Amino acid sequence: MANSAVRAIVRIKGIPMRAIIDTGANIFIITLPVVKKLHMIIGMLNKSKIIAVDQIKKNVIRIVRDAPFSIQDVRVPVNLLVINILEDNLFLEMDWMDRYKVDLSFHKKELRFQCKKQDFITSNKKN
Repeated sequence: MANSAVRAIVRIKGIPMRAIIDTGANIFIITLPVVKKLHMIIGMLNKSKIIAVDQIKKNVIRIVRDAPFSIQDVRVPVNLLVINILEDNLFLEMDWMDRYKVDLSFHKKELRFQCKKQDFITSNKKN
């Protein structure tokens, strides 16, 4: 299966944010400008490297542990790897999608997931 990405609106600390859900990713990534905007507490120094969406190696500078991440008012704590690039970006990983039984419909422009035996649907449709 080819990797696919879809944009969605999620909330961190109650603030709506645009995110990219990437079926080929296996980590959560947040950029330093977003961390600063949200006044998030960044944890330990991290010297690992990742290959970003642009296929260029990026340095992971810190980790945000148990970030208060929500989709459709469902709190899903996640660990975020912080990279220092100028754009405001948040990338969601595939493991989250497996854990919460996520279904992406590109045709309907919606994301369905399950948490605590409840089904949730979020849509990116424009009225």
